[in-house]
Order: sequence, then structure tokens, then C-alpha cells
Amino acid sequence: MLGSVDAMKLRSSLTLFAAAGAPPIVAATLNRLFGAPDPATLALIAG
Repeated sequence: MLGSVDAMKLRSSLTLFAAAGAPPIVAATLNRLFGAPDPATLALIAG
């Protein structure tokens, strides 16, 4: 469906939006498409 770079960007963006309190559909989409949040994005958020 997406190229590898586009998929990486989408996963990272969905992870960021979900962590920022976006509506539940964002986390549901993240889990449906990728199975889990992006660990690199979570690490950057954590500092």
C-alpha cells in the first residue's frame, strides 16, 4: 500500500498523535496497520 519511507512516516505520525491525546480512532488505526506504536518516536517523546 505504501512505500517503506511513507509507512515509517505514517507510523511515526500516528504514534505522536496518539500520545498527544488524539481521538481513539488514531490509536485504533495505528494498531490495525502496524500492530504497535513506533518505539523510536516514543523514545523521542520521552526525552
